[in-house]
Amino acid sequence: MELQETSFRKKIFHVIDDHKSKKFLNKIFHGVLFSLIIISTTNLVLESIDAFQYKYWKITFYLEVFTIVFFTLEYILRLYTCVEITKFNSPIMGRLKYAIEPLMIIDLLSILPMYFFLATNNTSSFYVFGVFRILRLFKAIRYINAFKIIGQVFYIKREQLLISFTFIFFTFVFYSFLIFVAESNAQPKVFKNIPSAMWYTISTITTVGYGDIVAITPFGKIVSGIMGISGWLLFAIPTSILTSGFLKINIHEKKDFCPNCGERQN
Repeated sequence: MELQETSFRKKIFHVIDDHKSKKFLNKIFHGVLFSLIIISTTNLVLESIDAFQYKYWKITFYLEVFTIVFFTLEYILRLYTCVEITKFNSPIMGRLKYAIEPLMIIDLLSILPMYFFLATNNTSSFYVFGVFRILRLFKAIRYINAFKIIGQVFYIKREQLLISFTFIFFTFVFYSFLIFVAESNAQPKVFKNIPSAMWYTISTITTVGYGDIVAITPFGKIVSGIMGISGWLLFAIPTSILTSGFLKINIHEKKDFCPNCGERQN
C-alpha cells in the first residue's frame, strides 16, 4: 500500500514540479497554471476600472473563484508531494520546512484574499487584501530562469551588497543632517527635523528633484549640488557588484557546455 502511494505521489510530483517536461499532463497543468497567473493579474488590473467592474463583476468574481480553487489545489499538491525532495523527506517536519520556503509563502498569500472574503462575507476585505493577489506574478518565478539567475547573483554577492547599501544608508543620513543644519533656520516649517530633511535628500540623491522642497541658502545649495553628483556614484557601487555577479555566473555556465558541440557537459 505504501509503495503504491509513493509511486502515485511521485507521479504527481513530477507533473507539478517539472514544467519543462514535454509530457501531456505536465504541459496541460503548467499551461493552465501560467495562463491563470496572467489572467488573474489582468483581472486585478481591470477590476480597478469602475465601469468594467460594474458591468462584468460576475465574470471577474467567478474567474477569481476558479483561480483560487486551482491555486489552492496546486498548493496542497506541492505540500503533499514535497517529501519526494531529499531535504524535505520527513512527513511532518519536511512539509513544515517546505511550507516556509519563499515561493510557498507567496503561493499561500496569493490565495488568502478569497478565504478572508468567504470568512467575513465582506467585499471590502476582498480588495483590502488585493495586495496579496498581485503576488501571483511572483509565482511565475518557477517558469522564468532569469529570476533564478538574479536570485543567484544576489546570493553570491550578498556580503558586498550589504556593505554597499550600509555605506549608502550612512551617506544618506549624513547628507540629511547637513541639509537640516543648512536649511532649518531659513525654512523651519519645511526642514523642521532630520527625518523631514530625508525626503529632500532622497529626491536629490536619486536626481528626481520633485521641486516641492528646494534649498535656498548658499550652503544648502552647495550640499544639494554635491548630493546630486554623488548620487550617480553611490548607485554605481551596487550596480558594479551585480554586474560582476552576472559575469561570474555567465562564465560558470559556459564551462558547463562543450565549446565544440554546445551540449551541456556531465
